[in-house]
Amino acid sequence: MFENIIGHAQIIGQLKREILADRLPSSILLEGMPYSGKNTLALELARVISCTGDRSWNCQCQSCRSQKLVTNPDTLMIGPDNFMEEIQFTGELMLHKNERATRFMFIRAVRKLTRRFDPVFFDENETKFKKIQPVLEDIETQLEEIIPENDRYVPNEKKIEKTVQNCRTLLKEMNLATIPVNQLRKITFWSHTTTSESRKIVIIENAEKMNDSARNSLLKILEEPPENTFFILLTSRLGEIIPTIKSRLRIYDLKDRTPEEKRMVVQRVFRDTSGSCSSISEYIESFDPDIENINKLAVRFVSYFMAANKDPETKNYLKNEFKNIKSESLKIYFEKILSCASKLDKNTDMFKLEKLNMYLRQSWFNFESLNISSDNILSDLLFFAGGVV
Repeated sequence: MFENIIGHAQIIGQLKREILADRLPSSILLEGMPYSGKNTLALELARVISCTGDRSWNCQCQSCRSQKLVTNPDTLMIGPDNFMEEIQFTGELMLHKNERATRFMFIRAVRKLTRRFDPVFFDENETKFKKIQPVLEDIETQLEEIIPENDRYVPNEKKIEKTVQNCRTLLKEMNLATIPVNQLRKITFWSHTTTSESRKIVIIENAEKMNDSARNSLLKILEEPPENTFFILLTSRLGEIIPTIKSRLRIYDLKDRTPEEKRMVVQRVFRDTSGSCSSISEYIESFDPDIENINKLAVRFVSYFMAANKDPETKNYLKNEFKNIKSESLKIYFEKILSCASKLDKNTDMFKLEKLNMYLRQSWFNFESLNISSDNILSDLLFFAGGVV
């Protein structure tokens, strides 16, 4: 078990001991930085927990096969995530390197999104659900053609792009930026009424993104956990999980991988032995055709932001170039801005940089949780930069 996890040896060892001794708590929290492997570990935990065989990665039991393809009906997934970043990247990767591993990654990336539309969460007569049902069916038809074990399969660029576009449509039709209370209530009902004898797992990504009603609903579930049901919460912001919820979870802290482990992920998972990328984020960025322009824009923006006298020519340049930043590249652009800012001279106005940091965090929240368009986010960012002296 956990053969597909790179790094985190201490945590993996602890989980193995608890599982083999049947002492794994029913409510756990995986905490770690972005790209630390929380999602992969959660899915592997779900597979191991529900396995009816020897728990190895190559186990051929029905539960393991469905868990690896993210179709197991006894595992639910909720919570926001950067769906399009992973879907678009793995689609490009599969076209670039048509291997079992890349086909497998694309299927999982897409289903991490589509499983958010599990019938458990919706009434079949809901207007929104009826509207997206044909899109979901079209996506699944395309995925069924991609059989990881079929080495004769040749990726069709147009079909992959259609699947990616369908995923974008899902995100536009349904707001997945927060964790709604009605989903948690339906999970409670599902966990108490399902007739399946297998163990049930609920994976909650970005668990900090709940309003008060959702938090209270989750708290009730954790206070009286359903029998044979496991809750796996994920977060990169432990401080934003309220204490009453944290007190009912066993927390596993996924420390940042070592440089060697990061290179190993790039080599083993993404089949890249060139050594040109030293981390997952760098490798994913390398597939963004706009990354060079994004880097230049970040440098130019930071220069404009820090200037005491704002140059109108630079402002117009940024205004025009912002129109070319795609919504799925917004997070990368913000990260590049912060990276550029962190490299400034030590005598730089730190108060000013802190204001920038706080503003970008709020902007990302507005984009991700309030569904404000990237065009408006960038327009407001430029206005903010022009007013800071």
